[in-house]
Amino acid sequence: MLKFVDETLRDGPQSLWATRMRTPHMLGGAGYLNRAGFSKVCVASGASFETAVKFLREDPWDRMRRLKAELPDTLVDVLIRSRNLFGWERYPDEVIELLFRCLQKAGCDHVKIFDGLNDVNNIAAGFRIANQLGLKTSGYLAFSISPVHTDAHFVERGLEMVKAGAGTLIVGDASGLLTADRTRSLIRALRDALPESVPIEFLAHTTMGLAYDTYREAMLAGVTTVTTAAEPLANGESVPSTLAILAIAQKLGISTQLDATELEAADDYFRWIAHIEKQRLHPPPEYNQHAFKSFAGHQIPGGMISNFRNQLREIGLIHRMDEVLEEAARIRTEIGCPIMVTPFSQFVGVQATFNVVQGERYKTVPRELYLYALGHYGRPPAPIDPNVLDRILGSQQKNGAPAKLDFDAQILGDFKRKHGPFLSDEDLLLQLFYGRKEVETMRAQYAPGVLTSNSPIKALIAELAKNSTLKHFKMQSKELTLEIDYK
Repeated sequence: MLKFVDETLRDGPQSLWATRMRTPHMLGGAGYLNRAGFSKVCVASGASFETAVKFLREDPWDRMRRLKAELPDTLVDVLIRSRNLFGWERYPDEVIELLFRCLQKAGCDHVKIFDGLNDVNNIAAGFRIANQLGLKTSGYLAFSISPVHTDAHFVERGLEMVKAGAGTLIVGDASGLLTADRTRSLIRALRDALPESVPIEFLAHTTMGLAYDTYREAMLAGVTTVTTAAEPLANGESVPSTLAILAIAQKLGISTQLDATELEAADDYFRWIAHIEKQRLHPPPEYNQHAFKSFAGHQIPGGMISNFRNQLREIGLIHRMDEVLEEAARIRTEIGCPIMVTPFSQFVGVQATFNVVQGERYKTVPRELYLYALGHYGRPPAPIDPNVLDRILGSQQKNGAPAKLDFDAQILGDFKRKHGPFLSDEDLLLQLFYGRKEVETMRAQYAPGVLTSNSPIKALIAELAKNSTLKHFKMQSKELTLEIDYK
């Protein structure tokens, strides 16, 4: 039986709404997701925690507890970003353990852990600590296209994740670059190499218009679980629609445990939320060969490209945008083909901009790329070009090489002495990740809010009440007749 993981509350808003879905709006739809039959519902990540604190001024811990109360029959899932966890620094094991304990206490049942280099050395502690606490785990194998990212490469990294303690393996294509043929060969290679007891899950974004075909091939190749979202939070830069993937599974004769009635109700509810938030709906994108080839070179996420475009426009160099993207593709290959997710897409994009604007390659090298070249972020998929490595390291040798992160370092005691007292361990972690000022501002402005009404009739009446031009309204169904005269 094919299982489904829901990303309506996490990946969907992050990909389409700049992570700006509010807690009451999540709560109103969580009941539908709970009753729909998902094996897991992903509710949080570093991006969602940061946005809640800094922009929405909501308490992400309170959000998790309230969502868990609305999802009593479904595993609550959280995405973990390597050793960056929910912040931007790289943290030692004691911070991982404290975060996982707090997540578990707030209602988390499952963590899926990824590293932008697929370097298991960066995430092995996460699997070990989660397993010790009784949390279920998945290793997120991030897909990319390059000469080094062969099926054999992914099999090797996948086996390393399983050996490190990952309970399941996720093939995750955040850029939407997987084709149907490549999906078939990759899943089969993994299935042949992994122990039969290790399930394979599948996740791909629809960015390039290929995902619906790749999901079909993944199901035929034997994945146990697929990841989807309610239609208003699907497509575009997000993942496919649940109902659409369910229809494909049914045509293939694959059984599921999903309740289509609850899924339709969830779609209706989140359409209403999209209307309230003035968010547009996204149809499934169509494949464009030219766009695919262009994107496959640099693989810089769409949101970051828009930032580049604005920055180049501000300095009068928008006409050189294509040069920047071509240079980014070249740099990515030279520095070992990192997967273009945070923070590596930023490293490549910033360096490309410097190279084009200054007219000399690697004349200016950001500190972060220097640290990457020193190995502070882990093992690149391929060796860095020796000539480029010399240029990068030579750019900042006068500053000296900083010490690498000690995974066994004890930093929390010192942090408590310098910045405490804290209201709780949850409060400590938020301040560690985002700073005291941001957390105190969030606390001062946070109003928990009531669960958004998920009754279509109540929502309709509330919307109609806002329209001062109506004089009479009548709605009739088999069950009832509603008639309102406006005075």
